[in-house]
This record gives sequence, C-alpha cells and structure tokens, in this order.
Amino acid sequence: MAIKRVSRVLLFLVASGFLVIPIYSCGPYFESAVFTFQNRPDGPDQDFAAGKIGILLPGFRSSYLAVAYRYLSGVKLSSEQQAAALQVWQGNVTPEQPDVVDVLTKWSQARGNVLNLPPHPDISPYAVVSEDQPYFKFANCQADAFQNATRTLQDRTAKFGATSAELREWVAGQDQVFANCGGDAKVIPSPLNSGPPLLRADRAYQIAAAHFYSRDFDDAVTEFDAIAKDAASPWAGVSPYLAARALIRKANLPNKANEPFDPAAMSAAQLRLERIMRDPRADSIHHPAVKLLNYVRFRSEPAKRVAELGEIILKPDSDASFKQDLWDFVLLLSRGENSGDPSDWIQTFEGLKGNPNSFPRQQSDLAKHSLTRWHEKKSLPWLIAALSGATSDDPEVQALLAAAQQVPASSAGYLTVRYQALRLMIAAGQLEPARKELDLLLAKPGVPIGSHNLLNEQRLTLATGLEDFLSHAPETPVPSRLDFATEEVVPDAQNDSQHHEPYFSYYSAEIFQKRLPLQILVQAAESPSLPKLLRREVAHSAWARAVLLEDLRTALELQPALHDLDGPLWTSMESFRSAKSDAERHIAALLVILSNPGMKPSARAGLPRSTTLGEIDQYRDNWWCADMEDGPNWGKSFAGEYNKDSILKFVDRDPDFPFPAWLTDAQKSQTSSQWAQLGAVGTAPNFLIRQVLAYANEHPNDPSVPKALHLAVRASRFGCMNVETSKLSKAAFDLLHQNYPQSEWTAKTNYYY
Repeated sequence: MAIKRVSRVLLFLVASGFLVIPIYSCGPYFESAVFTFQNRPDGPDQDFAAGKIGILLPGFRSSYLAVAYRYLSGVKLSSEQQAAALQVWQGNVTPEQPDVVDVLTKWSQARGNVLNLPPHPDISPYAVVSEDQPYFKFANCQADAFQNATRTLQDRTAKFGATSAELREWVAGQDQVFANCGGDAKVIPSPLNSGPPLLRADRAYQIAAAHFYSRDFDDAVTEFDAIAKDAASPWAGVSPYLAARALIRKANLPNKANEPFDPAAMSAAQLRLERIMRDPRADSIHHPAVKLLNYVRFRSEPAKRVAELGEIILKPDSDASFKQDLWDFVLLLSRGENSGDPSDWIQTFEGLKGNPNSFPRQQSDLAKHSLTRWHEKKSLPWLIAALSGATSDDPEVQALLAAAQQVPASSAGYLTVRYQALRLMIAAGQLEPARKELDLLLAKPGVPIGSHNLLNEQRLTLATGLEDFLSHAPETPVPSRLDFATEEVVPDAQNDSQHHEPYFSYYSAEIFQKRLPLQILVQAAESPSLPKLLRREVAHSAWARAVLLEDLRTALELQPALHDLDGPLWTSMESFRSAKSDAERHIAALLVILSNPGMKPSARAGLPRSTTLGEIDQYRDNWWCADMEDGPNWGKSFAGEYNKDSILKFVDRDPDFPFPAWLTDAQKSQTSSQWAQLGAVGTAPNFLIRQVLAYANEHPNDPSVPKALHLAVRASRFGCMNVETSKLSKAAFDLLHQNYPQSEWTAKTNYYY
C-alpha cells in the first residue's frame, strides 16, 4: 500500500518562495543497520557544526560540505552560526513569522474597543494564487499587516478619541483594506478631501494597501510613490520599500507559462531597493530592504549571488544572516550555480562519488580539475578533493601523499585526508605501513562511529589470516531512526542505547556469503575472536549451507558449536544426530530448516532478524531467496516482483568481489565451486518442497513425512516465491491429503499457495 496525503492548500509567503508540504506514506517501516551514512555525517549534527567532521564523503549534502569547507579553510563557526547551521540541516529554514491567527485575533479585539462600529467583517488572510491554481493559496495579508493596523489603531485612538467620528472613519477604511485579503472582492476606500491631515494621510496609505491586496500592483506602486513624496505623511519613510514589495508581489504571482517570475517587475524592484540602500536618509528601512534585495538578487542574479554568498559564509562575523545566507547558498548550488571557490569545490567534490578507478569521463575530468585547483590553491579542501579523485597510478600521487603527511592530527580534515591517503597506499601495495597506521587510527579515541567503520573496512582488506579477519568483521552501527516526515533514515544522537552490539558489516557479510569455503566457516563459528551473537549467526548459516551442499559430515561437525551457541536448536536436532542413514539424516535436516524460518545459508549483514529463528516473519523474511543475498528478504516475496529474471534466477551481482588475500588458491577454488552449487539451489520453498516430495515418494512409510509435507506447504506461503512455487505447493498438498488423510498434519493443512 502506498497511500499519500497532500495538503490541498499550499501556502507561500511574499518574501520567501513556495513552502513545501511534506508527503507521508504508510508503513511498514523496517529497521536497518547503518554503518556509515553516505549523504551526511553520522551525528550528532552538533559535533559536525563544532568542527568534528570525521571523514567527509563526496555524497554529503552541500549544506554539510559548505560548513566543512569553512572549517577546512581554518574559519570556525561561532556558537550563533553553529545554531543556524543546525536549523538549516533540520529543515527549519522558513523565516520566522508571528502566528497570523493570533495577530488577527488581537486586531479584532482592538477593533472591538471602538464604540458604535458595525459588526466585525470576516477576514481570510489567504487568497487563491490564480483561477488556474484554485488549490494553491498564499498569505495575501501577512501577520505584519495586522500588527501594523493594531498599533496604528491604538495610536489614532489616543489622538482622535475612542468615540470620535475620525476614528470610526479610520476603522471603516481599514475594514475595506482587509476585505481584499481573501481575494474574492475588490474594495478600495474612498479618498478623503477634508478632515485632519493625519486622517487624510492614513487614507492615502489605506488606498495604496487596498490596491496592493487586490492585486492592482501598478496602482499600488503609483500611490506608494506619491506617499513617499509627501514629507508630512507618517508613511513617507516606508513607502519606497512598500512600492518595491508591490513589484515583487507582481513578479511572483503567475504571469506566463514556464516563467518562475516576471523579470521586468523583479528588475524594477531591484533598482528601487538598490536606490534605498544608497540613500542615507532611508536608514530606518535599510534592514528590511537589504533582506528583500537579497531575495530579489537570488532570482535575478544567481551567478553573482552564489559567488557573494560563498564569501559571506566564510566571514567570522556573519552571525545575523548566516542561516538565510547558508540556505540561499545551498539552494543556488542545487540549481547548478557555480561561481567562486567554495561553490567550485563543493560541486567538484560532490561529483567524485564512486571508485576513481572506474570513473567515466565526466568524473575523470572533475578529478583532473581538483588536481589543477590543488596546485593553484595548495589548500586543504582541494587536497582532499584531489586525493578523493586520484588513483594509485596517477603521476601526482606521490606529491599528494607527501602533502597528506603534512596535515596535522589537529586539523578538521585529518581523518578524511588519512582515509583517502590510505586508500591510495593500499592500492599501491604499501600494505604493511597502511595496516600499522589503520591499527593506530582505530585505537584512537573520539573517532565518530561511521568514520571508524570506514577505516575498519579498509583494515578488513588487509587482514593477514582468519583470526585477524574475524577480529575486524564486526562493526557497531550508527544509532539511527526513521524520520517519518521525510521517510529517510537519519542519525539519532538521542538514542545512545541503540544497537551497541556489533554486527557484520555489509562488506564482511559478503565475504562470509561467497568468499569463504565451508570449512573456514566452521572454524569461524568456533573462534572466540567473534562475539557469541555473531558466532551463532555463522554456525546457523554454515549448518544450513552444509545441508544444501549435501555435506552432512560437516553439518555433524558443527554440532558441538551449536550445542554451545544455541541449546534449543541443538536439542531439536536430536533426530538429525541419531539418524541411521544419510537419507534419514537428510530429511531430519530438512525438518529442522522447515521448522526454523530464520535459517539461511548466508550470515546476515546488519541487524539480526526481527523475529526469532523458529518464528514465521509476517513480512516474509523467511529462509532464503534465489539470489542467496545476506540481507532480509523484504520486497522479494511477491510474484509480481519476484518473477523478474534478475531475481527469479541466481545472479551474482558482484562477481569481481575480491577474495581475502590470506586464502590459498585451493581454498579459493573450493569456495567458487560451493558458491556455484548454492546458486543452483533456487528459492527456499521450491528447493525444500522438491526435496520433501522426493523423500516422501521414496519413503512413504516414514512417520516424519506428513509433518514435512505440511511444513513444506507452509513455506510456500511465507517464503520467496516464483511462478513454480504454486505448482509445487499443490503437489505437496495433494500428496499429503491423498496418502495421509488421517494425519494431524493433514488436518492442519487446509490450503495450498
């Protein structure tokens, strides 16, 4: 199920573009282990904001890379800037606004204090964007309009008196202004040709505001310009700014197809705002004007603005606007704007994802560019980019490694530099120096979990033997949670108690899955170098693998380890151990597997199965699929998906995955042969049903056959299926009901699947 909900009303503010409404999907949501986040630090974000950036990866979001660039350039974030960066990372980027309902209520209360007024008219602050977009609304009358009206009403009450005709006239004009907020009517107050000058000035302002809210923007600009020239008007100072706002509103509301804004109106607004900023007499409106000017230039001059922002976010004293500046910078980067060193570095570094040895031309060009920039700048950011894009046979690799040696351990970029330098050292065959340095780094306190796991994965490739490999095979996942608003797994710094136990990383699990022979798996299950939880995982998978490979001798050899690691399972294997023949032992083994849906011939990567070994998982994470993958089976169990050739048939998705260097050639050959045999097994229900049917036909009087047939039919419902599964399920069902009609197992088997 994938039901999605979207708000029918999408609001946007005049001074900030469209607001995105989150989309939610229904579950289920499956917990998974994250050993290293590829698109963000592994948290907490507070540490990253403080300069503890760990190992930077090219997949990091540009908002993180922008902060990283600053630290790599030797410029720290102040506490205020750190708080602003956290707001950006958390998505709290909408400019803070008073609650419009609250300020509207206060306006209504203030109006109610005026005597002899007609009933308060209903006010809707939101208006439809256009007739073509009736489900999209924007805040036509924003909170500051009601705040300003409330303050002015209080002032005019003091000047004219609470019971005066002048005050009632002012309120009547303001009611007409706010009648335009909902966009359903056009109500313009009449000019006043007599009365106090202040009241006439207020009315001129009310007329301009009414034209603004009724979308007569050209008239509003003309009227605000006239007010600005009236030195006696209390609204003269703010009117140039309001005229510019009217032009921006005109530019933003839909004008032409495929045009995000009206460039002529936006350009006119920019000229007016720049004029305000040059006028020392307008200093009272400089602060809002510069914010509005930045908003305009973001749209009208993106290349210039991204270069300016790249410089601004490096300034130590940019506290007041750092949040908005960082967010604007990130948005411009996302639109492909590139001007200035920070944006150049971020976009280059982001483009260096993947293995440099297999870069396509575009990425190779980026690697060359990063090397050129490093030669030009000799800066730490460009050294990191050049190292990240380099291969061990590059002519410049020795110069890069020499420069990497000069980066002190106190540098914010130290771990990233060493990680990339070690990658190049390993590729160049400098194995012993790399091994020694990795051992020192892994013993260093304070290394973030995800960075530690990246270094440990490098160390795994340098293992000298089985015990050395096993000591590095477990890794601790980064505490994480599902963000239901974005449906994204994110670090969870608050959940410090989560998953402190180590599990097999995806790299080490793949080695167990297809790069170790069965006898080595037996040794691993017996080794004290692994935690008991993981020894049990290896013992379970090795025993199941031995059965599938028809190596019952090795399955028996694993019995002492299973006795120590899983007493209940060992007890359930009594008929397997006491069998008088290979055929009896084989059916006993099949019954153990059928009774324990958590059995699969591959050690599990990441978190353990969410249900116990002997329990059916309702989301079909049971037994194994034809691909023999080491993770959960979610999403592979439905005929429509599982029927695809890429999953229906065994396909080794990474045939070039390397063998451990410490295996002998004979062991590698044996491993390849066993992996090929497993590839021919197929999905668990089909394999198990065929095996049970064959035994039942040869040994129809064996009392264990009815139970085996019942469990085989059950497996066809809860395991990975394909087009053959239903036929096999029916065959087992028919045999059970035809040959064993009185069995209790027949009574329990009412359907086939």
